Amino acid sequence: MKKLIVLVVLATISSAQAATNTSKFDVRVPVKNWIKKMNDGFRVGIAQGSLTSNTRFRGGANSAQAGQEISENENTRTKIQLEAGYEKVKIKELGYSVFGIYQDIAMDDEDVRNMRLSANATYGVDPQVYFYGGLNWGKYFGSEQIETSIDSGIGMQAGAGFKIIKQAQIELEYLYLQNEGRRRDLNIDIETKGIMLKVKTPITFDI
Repeated sequence: MKKLIVLVVLATISSAQAATNTSKFDVRVPVKNWIKKMNDGFRVGIAQGSLTSNTRFRGGANSAQAGQEISENENTRTKIQLEAGYEKVKIKELGYSVFGIYQDIAMDDEDVRNMRLSANATYGVDPQVYFYGGLNWGKYFGSEQIETSIDSGIGMQAGAGFKIIKQAQIELEYLYLQNEGRRRDLNIDIETKGIMLKVKTPITFDI
């Protein structure tokens, strides 16, 4: 009788373990399948460009400088621009791209950084040539005065891309950034625009 009870208990434990093993969910499987499906679109890139910045100071309505306006133009260059994101370019159809961008701009008196998100619609003419355009949202970083006086703003970009080889593509882009802010009794408008030359390459993940 004791042997029979032991056998029943062992059988029950084995059945419970088998049910646990079959119902165990491995989260890596759907994540791995998603990454495998999306892998073709991940991109990283580097860029250089020539930019022109126009800073406009306007007196506030209740200030002593009300109605007065001063503009300053400055030619700058991009020391380096890095970006990473995802793009889907379809031939003869609309696609999309989304990128996070870090840009280091060399000005006369200091280095200014711009960090932004860009979202674009894309259109492939053929497997080698495509066009894109969309909006960006970004903010300037640098000195304490810049970070506290200048707000984030919305700009735009548009360009053309050329796939040279499978692992490299070149883009020529027109970039426009617009930001506003306030310093003491002055309203500030900053417009930055120019041409960027970009090189991007695919990046893949495997887990």
